[in-house]
Amino acid sequence: MGTYSKIRINIPVWAAWLFVIISVGLVPWTIYLSAALPEHHLSRNWDITWVGFDAFLIISLLATGILAKMKSIYMIMAAAITGTLFLTDVWFDILSYKTGSTGFDKAIIMAVFGEIPVAVMSFGLTIHGLRRLHSGNK
Repeated sequence: MGTYSKIRINIPVWAAWLFVIISVGLVPWTIYLSAALPEHHLSRNWDITWVGFDAFLIISLLATGILAKMKSIYMIMAAAITGTLFLTDVWFDILSYKTGSTGFDKAIIMAVFGEIPVAVMSFGLTIHGLRRLHSGNK
């Protein structure tokens, strides 16, 4: 094991648990999407694409929460990936609907009240971890 694997990043326990809870909460949503999304939407395998993407979100959130709880330095990478995935989700959700449609309005609401705040929290954990790492974990 290298020197970095011994460094511990102190994250508030509530933040670690929040990521785990959000990942668990996304499971029913992903199951719902697997049944509700059309199989074709200008591209083949539309339903599988989104369910697979949400599965990656679940894994990333869970990894971030677990690694934060373990105070692992690897939480920094997991949190950066989680934030990036959530912003990507916002991008595709909003651009997948016609402006003014019901789906578009729902995508905006989900972005503003769900996905963007989780992305900001993820990047906040990343920055916190990098600062702790840079300061020698004091």
